[in-house]
Parts: sequence; structure tokens; C-alpha cells
Amino acid sequence: MMSGEAVRSLGPWLHAAALSAAKQAQSGGPSNVWTIAAVLVAVVGSAIVAWQAWETHRTTSLSQKALDASAALAIDSARSRLDQDAPRIDVYVEGVSVLSTGLVDMPGPQLEPGARWNLHQDAARSLQVQARVRVRNLMSDRTTHLKVTGLHDPAMHADTEVLLLPQTELSYFLTATFTLSQWAENWESHQAGEPPPNVAEGCVISGDDRDEGVVDRWPLCLAAWPIQPAGDSDGTWQLTEGVAGNDWSDIAMRPLRERSYWISQRRGIPLPDLPEPRVPAVRQAGTGSALWPGNVGSAVAVRVRGAEPPQGLADEREGVVSDHDGDGHGHGGV
Repeated sequence: MMSGEAVRSLGPWLHAAALSAAKQAQSGGPSNVWTIAAVLVAVVGSAIVAWQAWETHRTTSLSQKALDASAALAIDSARSRLDQDAPRIDVYVEGVSVLSTGLVDMPGPQLEPGARWNLHQDAARSLQVQARVRVRNLMSDRTTHLKVTGLHDPAMHADTEVLLLPQTELSYFLTATFTLSQWAENWESHQAGEPPPNVAEGCVISGDDRDEGVVDRWPLCLAAWPIQPAGDSDGTWQLTEGVAGNDWSDIAMRPLRERSYWISQRRGIPLPDLPEPRVPAVRQAGTGSALWPGNVGSAVAVRVRGAEPPQGLADEREGVVSDHDGDGHGHGGV
């Protein structure tokens, strides 16, 4: 398909061809006139066809852009409507503590600051780091579906699903249970500036009580390095200095919310995503190869895993939209 520049460039060529044909007609007699005329007609016809094809392509491209803009406007309007009716839930981490391990990995009492261990003898001993997570329904007239994964309630019931009544607050715990040798690995990785290999993950999921609505997710990741070498040469480790502060663990106090929009949660029909804008290719100097820039996004210290949609909640794998509302809260309020 010829571009507009290619069609315009045919003008000088057609003019030269016409002059050449006129000269040949004068020197070649009547027999060549019809041949030359036929050639000129074919050339002009090809130019017209190319121009029509270019105009058709341009019109089709404009129509597609208008269609994309209309679809984006409709999707954005639907999202705004669902945002206005979405449940308002607040999720925040209240504190992190180090606990000893009781029977069958049950949380034990909080450790004293002077606790010490010999890593040669106590490498297999378990130690727990626990974060308290609070979930509050900010609405006064609506009940929402609440599900947690990777967390347990004060009665040690894990991965529960409940109805969160209006203006009700529930507490959950995200607990990382590892051996002393694994906590030592976390300390060494932290000292080397690398992510700790042993972390605990969980997620709070709030579902709209309407079929057409939203599903909010708050992924949680607890990383810690609660022990450090005691400074002697006999393999003794102790609680990390400043364990009473927050410089020995890493978890977002206000986890970021991820919101998905649904036409029908019961039938598993998500609201389509907004069309991605077409990014022009960037040419690399000297090679002529096109480099397409990747999506730019902020680094998130959690790994989100898709799962089958739970009963009454939507599938979190589709239509997930990270919500950065800029207020530093990451709560479910709209």
C-alpha cells in the first residue's frame, strides 16, 4: 500500500513520462500514438488506484482510533460507576514481633532481648516473626465478603472466609516460621543487599456484595532478619539489635490495594481492560532495528499468584488493576 509521500512523488515522474511519450508520438508516426496513450492511461490508472488505497487506509485508521477512544471512554465510565459503589475497607499492619515456637509450631511467648543461640546446636530450632493485620469495614450500612489466604485469626483458624459487618474490625496474623539457620540466611542476604530468601506471604481479599462490582486484594509479604551474629567465634547468634524498632523486618504498613472490575462475578465475566496506547517504535542508531519500550511500573515487593475464583468472589487472575491513589493508605475507600 502506497503512502501519501509515494503518491505525491508520482507527479514529476508522470510529467516526464508524458513529455517522453509526446516526443515519441511525433517521431514514431500514428501507429505508436495509441500504444503510448494506452501506457499513459495505465500509469494514470495505477496512480489513482494507489491514491484510493491510501485514502481507504487513512480512513480505516481514523475509524479504528475513534472506536478505541469510544471503548476507552465507556470502560472508564463503567469503572468510575463501580468505584463509587465499591465497599470501603481499611487494611493496615499494626506491628511485628518475634516469638518463640510452642508445640506443633504454635506461637509462643515473646522473646526477651538477651536471648542467644548456638547455631551449631540450635540450627533446626524454629523461631517465629508475626505481623498483626487489622481489617475494618468503614461503611455503616453494608456487609462485605472477606477472605484471607496465608493468614490466621486469633483462634488459629487459617484461610478463613467471613462476612464483615458494618463498622466491624477483625484481626489476623501473618506468621513467618523458620529455623534459626534460615533466619541466619536472611541476615546474610540482608547484609549483602539481596532480598531475603525466606519470607511469608498472605493476602486479604474483599468482595463486593453485588454481582456487578469490584474485588479488592491486598497482597502482603513479610521479610525479616531477627537474629545476627553475637560477635564471638563460637557460632553464637542473638536477637538483632534494635529488634524493638522496625529496621529488622520489611512489610508494608499500608499495603497497596489491587482492584479488579467485574461485569458478573457469578459468571466470571470481567470488565475489559482499557486499550493500551500504541507506542511508536524507537529506532536504534546504526542498526535500523526497532526497540519497543517495555511497560514502566514500580517495583512491588510481593509476588501475586492467581487462583481459581472462590465462591462469592471473583477470579483474581483477570482484570487486576493496581491502585495507587497517592494518599499513602492503600485502603478500600473510594
